[in-house]
Amino acid sequence: MLFETNFFLKLNKKHLKMSLKHYFHLTTNIHDSRTSARMITYRARERRFNGTLPYPEVYYMSMEEEFLVAREVFILAKELEFELVAMNVCRDHMHLLVYCDEEKVSKIMQRVKGKTARVCNAHRATKGMNPLDATRGVYEPRKLKDKSIPFWTQKYHCRRIRSTDQLSNTLAYVENNREKHGLPFNSALQELIDQNHHLLFRIRL
Repeated sequence: MLFETNFFLKLNKKHLKMSLKHYFHLTTNIHDSRTSARMITYRARERRFNGTLPYPEVYYMSMEEEFLVAREVFILAKELEFELVAMNVCRDHMHLLVYCDEEKVSKIMQRVKGKTARVCNAHRATKGMNPLDATRGVYEPRKLKDKSIPFWTQKYHCRRIRSTDQLSNTLAYVENNREKHGLPFNSALQELIDQNHHLLFRIRL
């Protein structure tokens, strides 16, 4: 999904080094959609739920849910006052390119993951089915020990942008991520982004 890059404000290497704010590439994945080395070492899946769920149980986002996630991110960007540069929501993961104080990153991701999870879980509860889950069809997630319904993974990935070249490459990577994964065009998602384009933080590379 391409964002217009013609409207960005001037940015140089000195600005990247001296500003109190920085650019961050943030990513998070749908619950159970990734297998980490730690999960393998500690046999996390084999041990959970008394051994009754040893294999990944992934409920992919529908296109409607991708739209809901993006809508909430735009709302939270205004509420939490962080600059959203680019965003892509891609079936089992999400990319955010933001400009903010480093100390705000954890709060941003906590709120983004929490709010989008609640919205999407509520949406799924009304539907009773995830259209893109071809293996099981029925949405019957198992609750965690705290009775919550998992949506995103517990952790997220954060990479600070340290050069204009890295910023340019990251921007292109986020913009083209749906195409990279061979995902179909999401017209509702693109329309939402186009409608809120004025909210995106503008840079010039």
